[in-house]
Amino acid sequence: MSTCDNDYYRGLTAYNEHVKHQAAFEVALDELSGKMDFSSVKSCVAICAGNGDKELHFARRFLPNLERFVAVDRDHESLEAFWANIRV
Repeated sequence: MSTCDNDYYRGLTAYNEHVKHQAAFEVALDELSGKMDFSSVKSCVAICAGNGDKELHFARRFLPNLERFVAVDRDHESLEAFWANIRV
């Protein structure tokens, strides 16, 4: 990918570190918990997945029978971070 794409990923990461989106996301997941049954879901697609922080958090919490996860993002560095997050 180009330097521009790498700069985009670094800029997005820096922005997310300063904004409280994660706290709002946690509240939303807590509200969803117990209201929906996702146990039948076996595959998931994430478009513009970025580093996958939120997507993987959701999948680990709500998709116990997940067999296939497809992540799509045009930024190669973001997808590398996504794969690193899967291993965590």
